[in-house]
Amino acid sequence: MAWERVHTTNDYYDGPRLGVADVEGAPHIYQSPFDDARGDYAEYFLVAPISSDLLNLVLEDWAIWIRWELAFKRGEASTETHPALPAERERHEEIQRLIGDRLSIDATTGRKLKGEFRSTREGVEEVQWSELSL
Repeated sequence: MAWERVHTTNDYYDGPRLGVADVEGAPHIYQSPFDDARGDYAEYFLVAPISSDLLNLVLEDWAIWIRWELAFKRGEASTETHPALPAERERHEEIQRLIGDRLSIDATTGRKLKGEFRSTREGVEEVQWSELSL
């Protein structure tokens, strides 16, 4: 499969764990489930299409976080304000309420794929999906 766009990384622990990325050209939620038996994340991702209304909310909240991160790197924001600048805190919290628990995948219906993530020299995040080998 080709390299595809990663729109957001909403959870990161030793690599992307949850967010939105294209799968076969269309935005999908991706989620790396935690394997309690192994005590680690699974070696695959669950992926499922994302509704346009949820995608819009997630992208708006991602943009709020990006603005915070840029301000933080310039020394204009502190960790205490994470993940939103004070002027955008109320909207961030409203978006979080609207998203609720919808940024997740039902393990019984999600498609299982391997994902290799990378950053290009231009700073663009990409993922290459592949089928699981049995």
